[in-house]
Amino acid sequence: MNISRTARNVVACVFLLLSVLLGTIAMVGSKAVELIDTPEPLQRILAPLAVDPALRQALPQELSAPLSAQITEEISLPSIFLIPLEKATTIAAGALLDTPSFAASWEQTVETSRADFVSRLDAAAAAPEGTEQVSLRLDVAPLVGSGYEALHSSLAGSRLGALLPNTLNVPPAVLDTGWPQASHLPTETLNSWLALARGWGWFAAGAVLAAVLGLRSGIGAGRRTALLIAGAAAVVLGGIVRASFTSRLSTGTQDASAQGTSVESLVTTALITGLRSELGSITTILIGGGVVVVLGSIGWLWARSKVVDAPRAG
Repeated sequence: MNISRTARNVVACVFLLLSVLLGTIAMVGSKAVELIDTPEPLQRILAPLAVDPALRQALPQELSAPLSAQITEEISLPSIFLIPLEKATTIAAGALLDTPSFAASWEQTVETSRADFVSRLDAAAAAPEGTEQVSLRLDVAPLVGSGYEALHSSLAGSRLGALLPNTLNVPPAVLDTGWPQASHLPTETLNSWLALARGWGWFAAGAVLAAVLGLRSGIGAGRRTALLIAGAAAVVLGGIVRASFTSRLSTGTQDASAQGTSVESLVTTALITGLRSELGSITTILIGGGVVVVLGSIGWLWARSKVVDAPRAG
């Protein structure tokens, strides 16, 4: 009888620990899929950059160069207009930041960049081994297009403005952030993680099933002890996951800081900070939930011990 009781409580502990592990994988996987496959998280992370003073200082120069290049490629301008055009594009790129269309163009840039990243990840997953490292590239073509609209409007009535077409064909204008680097997050590893993450629903179902089996297997104080152990495991696992995220993401932050205040480094820093916050919320839930379970289990064990001791005291 004692052996059967002990065995059931050991099984309960194993099932509850398995539930914690599967639940953690499900939460991380769900968040990873949300970050990669839906536009909202990246907009939430990078949209505030639209009003960041450092970005507003760096962006005009980044936009004026491809804007001038595309204009001179599409139309033939007399050399006398090249220097005025360069100055006008820089002014127009700066003026764009204060127009109502800038926020929408920035959001479009962020979404285009996310879609491009996902597309290249999928292509790398289908390609043979040894594919090129996939990093986030910021396609500023929507901003260049809006910059041309501001330029065309500002030059209305001038000799230079009369030479410019009403619309400009703007091809992709890519700024490569260089993140993630192969040294700390290879594309092959990232794709393997994402393939696992996209099955997060099965892990969630497994976690629920394991929890039910664990609670039904345990008997008396053994069930409460198993819950206590599972809660402690959740706290420890949450700490390990948080340390892993911090370690991998801190490398990217240091690399971005070394690049100065370019648009690419500002986007990389904001992205990594946002990812740390998004993924950190999972570990907060895991650690917080584990602490609640531990305290509840201790309280449950203490209350049951009082009930058992009460008749003896009488």
